Amino acid sequence: LLISLLENPLAKKYGDFLVNGFSNEDRTATKVRVKTTLDPFSTVGQKWIAAVRDAMAASEVWVSDPSFPGDTTVLGEMHLTGMAQEQMDGAADTFASLPRVIGATLLIVMAVLGSAFRSAVVPLRAVLCLSWMLLVTFGLGVLVYQHGVLQSLGIRPFLTSPDPPAHHAMYWMTPCIAFSILVGLGLDYDIFLMDSVMEHWQSGKDGKSAVVTSLDQAGTIISAAGVIMFLAFGALLASTTPVLNQIGFMLCVGVLLDCFVTTKVTIPCLMALVPDDANFWPLKQSATRELAIGREPSFGLEGIGQPPGFRRSLSWKWKYGVALEHLGHTI
Repeated sequence: LLISLLENPLAKKYGDFLVNGFSNEDRTATKVRVKTTLDPFSTVGQKWIAAVRDAMAASEVWVSDPSFPGDTTVLGEMHLTGMAQEQMDGAADTFASLPRVIGATLLIVMAVLGSAFRSAVVPLRAVLCLSWMLLVTFGLGVLVYQHGVLQSLGIRPFLTSPDPPAHHAMYWMTPCIAFSILVGLGLDYDIFLMDSVMEHWQSGKDGKSAVVTSLDQAGTIISAAGVIMFLAFGALLASTTPVLNQIGFMLCVGVLLDCFVTTKVTIPCLMALVPDDANFWPLKQSATRELAIGREPSFGLEGIGQPPGFRRSLSWKWKYGVALEHLGHTI
């Protein structure tokens, strides 16, 4: 009877279905489903996953033959997998590669700015300001969402997980996403300012006067752009998804720091602390300004002009005026 049941096509079909549900196609592995009372995505759940994997790595699946006591055969290894485990592995791989990504990004930033401004100091200062802004932004994000410093306010976008304080954590993709966006925005505002500073410096002003004049001209534009981006990113704080709250918070903090601290305080202070000739090294100011009346001046590294590839917001009339001023004339 049992043999006839097993040979029944319908029974065989359902039998294969059950086997396929707990085995791979080659029948070389068996799947066992485990259900726990822990949230595998929480900090406690991740610790449990790590502990189980360590125990599995130290164990072997074996079978013994009763006819030969002590004789065992190793059948294979045990592995723990699932959606939470895959995300945990992805986070580990991402953070293992993150230092290399950050280093490569900053090197590319230095190469691009160095090529554009023909200076070795300008890209170094830009990377220093970017690094400072990113460290402060990530630090505030950890304080808010990992240590819960704003938990007592009861504001939903700043609330941490319901786990005990020792198990609060930030979503692993938050710093990765925020890093790329903040580097782009930080460079934009830095270039807006340094483009104008370079223009005034090459027109004959010293470094301090150039940055003050540039802040007077471009500071309002940079602030307005920063406020617009702050409002745009601030919309993420209205989301009911915690990861969007975290990303929005870090982007808002980074934009405000870069617009109102880095460009208004950090860069001017750094330029004031460095000798004027070293601010744009190895680029040098031209000692004389020559202008051929009747044709446009040749703007180059030793003239009034700009770094190649940058479009000046100042008019040609203003440039002619500066050149004639250096020749002792007015227009």
